Amino acid sequence: MKTSEFLTKLFFPRKCPFCGRILRSGGDGAKYMCPDCARTVFIYSKADVLPHEALEKVLKLYVPLKYTGPAKDAMLRFKFGGERWIFEPFAGLLHRYLEANSGYGDIDLITCVPLSAARFAGRGYNQSELVARKLSESSGIPFRMLLERTSGSGGMTSAENYAGRSAERRFAFKAGTPPLRGLRVLLVDDIFTTGSTLNECAGILLSNGAGYVNAACMMSGRQDIYDAQREESA
Repeated sequence: MKTSEFLTKLFFPRKCPFCGRILRSGGDGAKYMCPDCARTVFIYSKADVLPHEALEKVLKLYVPLKYTGPAKDAMLRFKFGGERWIFEPFAGLLHRYLEANSGYGDIDLITCVPLSAARFAGRGYNQSELVARKLSESSGIPFRMLLERTSGSGGMTSAENYAGRSAERRFAFKAGTPPLRGLRVLLVDDIFTTGSTLNECAGILLSNGAGYVNAACMMSGRQDIYDAQREESA
């Protein structure tokens, strides 16, 4: 082990993103969460099947975690509590999930949902970009920032909010970026709720030449995902 790696592990040991405990060495799963949380955090073993109307512009969606309990608490700390370090275990869990569901096999490029300038200035980082760049590093698939936010300071939180702003274009293809010419894109975001953000971003990527767009989100609170999983396993 290199001296730099040893010092990093000594002074900045890996912690469970859900409970904050120091992680001991062990299997691959031990890199990202403690054994207790592995038994309580709801993690899917296979890709989710969604109603077509939820994501009309997205071909496939990958969501490993249910937005509840310790997982929800960790996401809120990551987004609003300044706990930037959580991106590494989150990206590790999402990477394992994508690998298990062949999520990289048909992808040429990874990108993410952008953050507004005001939100970035207040937070200091784009949580989706941190995860997307780590996925790129782990998979070897290039990352490019393809989109920019043109208005608004945050993501949508309800269908009513989106309906009230349906005429307002919130995203745009990043200036100076060449057309995608059939490239297959994986779009990364943090939480899947109404689908409005993913649909709008995917639509822009498609209109600029993407062959198709798949999406990967860390978590979702949509009940229809869980209902579909239960029906399929019944």
